[in-house]
Amino acid sequence: MKRSDLVTLFVLFVMLFAVVNSVVVAEWTPGLGVTLWPMILGLLAGIALAFSNFSAWTAHITSFIYGLFVLGIIGGTHISIPQNLEWRERIFVIIGRIIEWMGVAFNNGGSRDSLIFVLVLCGLFWLLGYTAAWYSFRHRRIWHVILPAGVTLFSNVYYYGGIVPMSSYLVIYLICALMLLVQSHLADREEAWRAEGVRFAKGLRVSFMVAGLGIGLVALLVAWRTPALASSGAAQTMLNQLSEPYNDLVARLNRLFSDVRNYNLQPIDSFGASLTLGGPRNLTKDPVMDVTALPGRYFWRATAYDYYDGSTWTNSGGEVRELRPQDESFAMVSYLGRMSTSAGFVMYRGTDTLYFPSQPMRASVPAQAVFRQTEAGTAEMLQYRLATPLLSGNRYTGIGSKSIATPQQLREAPIDYPQWIVSQYLQVPPAVPDRVRSLAQNIAGRQITPYDKAVAIERWLRDNIAYDEKLEAPPPGVEASDYILFDTRRAYCNYYATAMVMMLRSLGVPARMATGYAQGELLPEASSAQSARYRVKVEDAHAWVEVFFPLYGWVEFEPTAGQPPLNHTARAMQTGQTQTAPASSPTPPPPTPTPPPQSPLPDERTQAPQPPAATLANTATTALGHLLRILLFVLIAAALVALVGLGLQFAEGAGFAALPPVQRVYAMLSRWASWFGIGNTHTPYEQADLLAQRAPRASQPTRHITDLYVEYRYSARTSADAAQEAAAMSAWQRARLELRKAWLTLHLRRLTRR
Repeated sequence: MKRSDLVTLFVLFVMLFAVVNSVVVAEWTPGLGVTLWPMILGLLAGIALAFSNFSAWTAHITSFIYGLFVLGIIGGTHISIPQNLEWRERIFVIIGRIIEWMGVAFNNGGSRDSLIFVLVLCGLFWLLGYTAAWYSFRHRRIWHVILPAGVTLFSNVYYYGGIVPMSSYLVIYLICALMLLVQSHLADREEAWRAEGVRFAKGLRVSFMVAGLGIGLVALLVAWRTPALASSGAAQTMLNQLSEPYNDLVARLNRLFSDVRNYNLQPIDSFGASLTLGGPRNLTKDPVMDVTALPGRYFWRATAYDYYDGSTWTNSGGEVRELRPQDESFAMVSYLGRMSTSAGFVMYRGTDTLYFPSQPMRASVPAQAVFRQTEAGTAEMLQYRLATPLLSGNRYTGIGSKSIATPQQLREAPIDYPQWIVSQYLQVPPAVPDRVRSLAQNIAGRQITPYDKAVAIERWLRDNIAYDEKLEAPPPGVEASDYILFDTRRAYCNYYATAMVMMLRSLGVPARMATGYAQGELLPEASSAQSARYRVKVEDAHAWVEVFFPLYGWVEFEPTAGQPPLNHTARAMQTGQTQTAPASSPTPPPPTPTPPPQSPLPDERTQAPQPPAATLANTATTALGHLLRILLFVLIAAALVALVGLGLQFAEGAGFAALPPVQRVYAMLSRWASWFGIGNTHTPYEQADLLAQRAPRASQPTRHITDLYVEYRYSARTSADAAQEAAAMSAWQRARLELRKAWLTLHLRRLTRR
């Protein structure tokens, strides 16, 4: 190993250490410090195999075996594996947990096994270390080193939302990447200079490294501004738009690694078919929407979940139907004591689901209705999904059905629940311990009516469970409601709602969890006695409980101590059209009250008013957004061109790496001949003439390469001298460019003739 190789090794180690340590300090799950060892051992294994005489496949298989051994050691010493077991038994335990996790993954389930997450990261860092050494010392393909490490680092920085600053890791990575590029380029040039007999100063390498360090310091200044740029509204909007195709993948990963800390929990943009109860959440004060409605207490509902397995809520089923704006073709379930409420929504943030004041009825934009058929042939609306998400600046009107039933009416509601309610909303999983059921019985068992039982449990949760958004996810095998009721006595909204629903269901009261937003901040300057405007922020993302009452439908309850209590008496006193009891047929839908004063809403693409005191800033942000989109397009185009070039370069030389230079160049030339449709039955000079016909501008270098090959192949000499090898490589560089142009021109002509 030369001195320059030692410098490369040092820079590689520093760069990979920065990448791995950024993940360690993020503390996605406990015990990530062990991931440093796979990176170090993978780097050492890569160096040894790169300088060995093994072929590529033999080296890769050897590295795979080494990696499995390292992962086995790490897994066997993990805190979740009993250390009193023999090593053979530990390995069987690990394999069993991996198989169990894979089964959960294929069944779209949820998992809290932190060991799997640690093993996945260890495998990733072993691969990063090994490939970094392999491509640096065997092939000198530095981009194969820089890009995987950069993707890992930037992904970690983007999704991390904790308090540990990540700028230093970005700076270290950028400086190391630039130094690797400088050193690799210089090594290539030195090799060519030696082949051509060019003399160069011995201290040139030091000068190049100093220049690379200077460029890196300039990059430091750019990287220092990266966090501010990434947190800008335009950048976030652009990144959210780019992330839309991956929402399902992200949701699945959240379920499979639900024990991982979720710093950037964002239930505000995508409301999928499931919701996993995770760890701490860090919600910001960024505005999500302004809502204009009649004054009152509201929940801005997005969707509801009925099935619970101990860690994940799921919308267990429902039909989907396309609806036109203000579509009234549905025969919806009709109830007493409800008010049809219209609300105008102005979006500052994208969403794939429409929000409604309580139970959804109609909307002014087209949507996909997710609903469930009842026994009477009517529809219970669950969610209004959007095929194309609403973005910042969009607006719409949503009409919902809000309960204004009095506590007395709810106490007098019958308890003969319909079969479709019983089958869907009384499920309690076996994972819920008996002590949760016993606690529910102690709190509300003496209450006579379902309403009083719900109020008793709601009040007990608010009084006895402290609100804490930094709550860690439950340990593996611990059910969520039991976890907060008996272990931590702390919770945030998802856990409050889960506990209340499970306790009510154990008492025979149908209930479900709804998600969306709490009411938000009332804007006095934009409100009046007849109209109220609410500013809803990211931190208002919320989950609550809906309890079913025959004749009155779904009624909200608020068990979360961090929210104001819900007064059903005050809600019942709100003005509105209240339905009366039906005779033998369902009551017709209630008339819609006059919507509160607001701007016309015929076009969902109308530009929304911006938040106060933000006009100039938003203008600049919009311009920056356009600039970022253009820059992103250019970068993607450049990346695609680079990938095509790398792929073509690989295809040209695949299988020829072990040949001497002159033979290798001629073999690549012959491969191009086959791509032009020239068979392999020609002599070298016949092949050169046929290639010259197809690529005339490549005629001279092609002929020169053929001369060198014939001289090498049929002369008495056993090897070519350095001058011939350099001449062959130089001719190949000129010939390859012209061959590529001719091949592209030929195929474009064929396409235009079709």
